[in-house]
Amino acid sequence: MNLKVILPSALLALFSISVSASGGFSSSSSSSSSSQRSQVDQTYEVGKDIFNGRQTGTPKISYCVSSDGETEPVKTKTISAYKRGTYDNLAQNLYNCDKPDTLAANELSHDDLLYVLYYLNKRYSLSLRGA
Repeated sequence: MNLKVILPSALLALFSISVSASGGFSSSSSSSSSSQRSQVDQTYEVGKDIFNGRQTGTPKISYCVSSDGETEPVKTKTISAYKRGTYDNLAQNLYNCDKPDTLAANELSHDDLLYVLYYLNKRYSLSLRGA
């Protein structure tokens, strides 16, 4: 199956969503107050939930990557071969460990796949680029 992931403009549009929370903070030793903002990367969190099988409505998949002709579970060591590669290449080599001949892309919706790829890219510092 020829899988094409929509990149990079659509990916940027999909993943430009972020949520920020703000709260007031005042220091007792200073008369000035500063506000502290913590940003939560919602796209990363959704991708993490899908990857870990905690997202309702998505299948629970044990993710593997193709390494030397075999599929092995996603770990730092196994996924590092995809560093500085493309999103498309990783998507074409991301499998369901329980069904080694089945691409994860065949079991996830297109959007859910993009969330997982985004999560893996950030989680393992892959520096993936568009097709």
